[in-house]
Amino acid sequence: MNPRISSLAIALAISLTTCANPASAQVVSQAKTSAGPALTTFGSETILAWSGISSESANGQTIHKVGYKLYDGAWQPQQIMPYTTINTTAAPTLATGEGEGDGFEHPYLAWRQDDGLIHFAIWDNTTQTFSTDDPTVCDGTACETPTSPALAGNDTGIFAAWTTSSGTVQYASRIGAAWTIYSVPVPGVTTKVAPALTSYNNELYLATVTADNTIQVEHTHLPLSSSGGSWTQLNSPAATTTVAPALGQGFIGSVPWKAGTELFMAWNTGSTIDFAWWDGTDWISWPPPLPIPPGPLENYSPALNDYSEGSCAATYSFNVAYTLGGTDAGQVEWTPVNEVLYEAPSCPKF
Repeated sequence: MNPRISSLAIALAISLTTCANPASAQVVSQAKTSAGPALTTFGSETILAWSGISSESANGQTIHKVGYKLYDGAWQPQQIMPYTTINTTAAPTLATGEGEGDGFEHPYLAWRQDDGLIHFAIWDNTTQTFSTDDPTVCDGTACETPTSPALAGNDTGIFAAWTTSSGTVQYASRIGAAWTIYSVPVPGVTTKVAPALTSYNNELYLATVTADNTIQVEHTHLPLSSSGGSWTQLNSPAATTTVAPALGQGFIGSVPWKAGTELFMAWNTGSTIDFAWWDGTDWISWPPPLPIPPGPLENYSPALNDYSEGSCAATYSFNVAYTLGGTDAGQVEWTPVNEVLYEAPSCPKF
C-alpha cells in the first residue's frame, strides 16, 4: 500500500474514535429527591446520593431519608440509610479520598442531621454500601450548621466545610482516621447557603454565595498546617445564583489524555445549569455540547464528577447531575456533558 495512503487511513481512524460523543441525559430511576444530588467518583464508578422526597417531622424539623446508588456501567438498585436513626434535613454530599491512613481512597458520605450536626459514613468495598454506625465530624456549637455540608478528597485526606449559624464557613480535615477541626473560619467569607468544596492539583477550593448572589471563590495550598489554610480569594465568575454551586474537575475538547483535566464550576441560574473553567487567572465560560437541562429545572445545587474506564480503548466522561422540575419534579437527571471514546492505534483488532 502507498505509505501516504496508509498514514492517512490511520489518522482518519484515530480521528473517528477520539471525537467527543456525549451520551443522552438519563433520569436515574428510584432517585426521587427533595434537594440537589451529590456525586463522587470511585475508580471508574460513580456514586450518586440524594435526600428523599418523603418527609416526617422530628425535633421540630422536616427530615428525609438518605439514599444512594452505584453506577458501574448501569445504575444499581438504590440503598437507603437506616431511617429515622439516620436522617437529613438538606442535601447530602459525597467525596473520595484517603482519610483512613490505610493507603487507600474511600468514598465518604456526609449529611446534616436533625441534631444540627454533620454525620458521615465510609464506603465498605466488601458490601458495596456505606457504613451505618453514624459518627459526627465534630460536636459543639462551631460544628452545627443550618445547611448542607461540603466534602472534598484527595490521596492524602478528606476535607469538610460548613456554614455556621452566623454565616461564617468552618472547615476540617480527616487524616489518618481522625478529624482536625480548625478553630478559625475561612477569613472574609459569609454566606447564607451551603458552601462548595473540591481538591484539585494539590489545592483546596471553596466557593460560596454572597449576599448579592454572586459567587466568591477561595483557595489554599495542601496539605493544611496545624492551624489551617492560608486562604486567598480568586477572581469571581460572571455568575449569579441563590444556591450553592458545584466544584469539580472535567475536561475540554476531545483529547483529555493529552490536555488533562481542568477545574470546573457549575451553577444553577434558576432556569439553566451554566459552566466555567479556571485558566489560572479567570473563569472562562464553557458551553457544554448538550443543552443543559433540556426541560424544567428545580432551583437546587448541581453536582459534578468525571471518570475514565478502560486502557487500550478508554471512555472519558465528564458529568453533571441536577434535580428536575415541572412534571418530573424531584427526579434526578445525570448527563455526560463531555464524553470521549479513545481507541489507541495499538489496540488489538478482532
